Amino acid sequence: MLKRISAIVVFSILLISISFAQDVKKTGGLARLSAMGGNIYVIDPFFNTVNTAWNGVYNNFILADLGVAAGTPFSPGGFGQYISGSFSAGKSWTFGGILARNDFPGVGIALLDPGANSTISLPFSGVVSTVNAIRSPGDVIALDNNVVLMATYKLWNTIIGFGLAYAGTTNDFTTPAPGITSEGSASQLGFNLGIITDITRNIKLDIATTLLLPSASFKNSSSGDIETKASQTYIGVNARAFWKVNPNLRFVPIFTFLTVSGTIDSGGTSAGSSDFPSLTSFAFGGGLNYKIGDFLLAGGVLFSSNSLTIPATTGVPELSNSATLFPIWNLGAEWQLLDWLYGRLGYIAITGSTTIETPASATEVSEFVATFFGPSQRGATLGVGFRFGDFSLDAMVNEDVLRQGFNIVGGGGPTFFLITTSYALP
Repeated sequence: MLKRISAIVVFSILLISISFAQDVKKTGGLARLSAMGGNIYVIDPFFNTVNTAWNGVYNNFILADLGVAAGTPFSPGGFGQYISGSFSAGKSWTFGGILARNDFPGVGIALLDPGANSTISLPFSGVVSTVNAIRSPGDVIALDNNVVLMATYKLWNTIIGFGLAYAGTTNDFTTPAPGITSEGSASQLGFNLGIITDITRNIKLDIATTLLLPSASFKNSSSGDIETKASQTYIGVNARAFWKVNPNLRFVPIFTFLTVSGTIDSGGTSAGSSDFPSLTSFAFGGGLNYKIGDFLLAGGVLFSSNSLTIPATTGVPELSNSATLFPIWNLGAEWQLLDWLYGRLGYIAITGSTTIETPASATEVSEFVATFFGPSQRGATLGVGFRFGDFSLDAMVNEDVLRQGFNIVGGGGPTFFLITTSYALP
């Protein structure tokens, strides 16, 4: 029934033929959104990681996220680096892709082995770490360097996006006669289907579905050994609408849904099968997007519910952990200071309640309930954007420089916390 309803909705959207206005600037990225209080109520090229259809809007465009400052000052690397690009092929098609590491900071098709990535707040195990824990010492290499291929097609007022991602590792070991062979492997397939359309003259819809299928296995040639396997299914749905109330003001409702489940075959010297902890999460809310000239004010509030169910095992009952987050505030402003310089301010704050169950006996549980606040670096955010022709550099500023001075003047830490660069091809 759900598949039939989804098909009807998609078909209805495709029948509408109002012109799709690409009223966006080809600039932005995660640094911009973070500086505006983790803002999700604006249009930005970062969202091509969630909905591949955005590549049809940000065509002939390259974006590179240089990541968050990592380690000691001036150390190489940076958490969450990735690069994406999109290139036009005629009037209707665009082709592009993403290269992402295993520390990708989003929740879309570029995310690898979700249980091993700290982007998802409620902890649950990844497939590689699960297999390595069962067959200690671990011989499965963690997934990395995800390759995402994306294509979009424009039909009337609608852009349809398709995404395919793959990453894999192997670790095989063989000794001379009598010969012992061990094989460890991991892989992940990812799929994304996204749509951006004007369902009326004043309402733009942005909706996407992501499917991730991570798996890992280990076996050796020892007599009686049974292959150890772990696999998960990750399904995410993200939807936004931009309702133009007047030429300057848009109302932006948002809905997200995520479910993760999986199975484990313990292998080794005795066969056994069990379920991964299952995660279900959804969020909904809304905000406003007010733009006049080169000044943009955007923000809103969300409600989020998250639950993690841990299956019962011998001597341990089923456990349910949950977290309810409300309100989640994301507020931000952006304005043009000079022809080549933009300033940004933001604010993010979360109030939540968590419930954690622990086993008290084979049939009873103890329950812990507490209020919490987040994120750990919550509060005001600050950023700048530099524009040099078609090249842009956006940075989230370490707000401590306002109190202690820039690093080159007398501060003790980095001036910029997160940097994104982009280039709009002429």
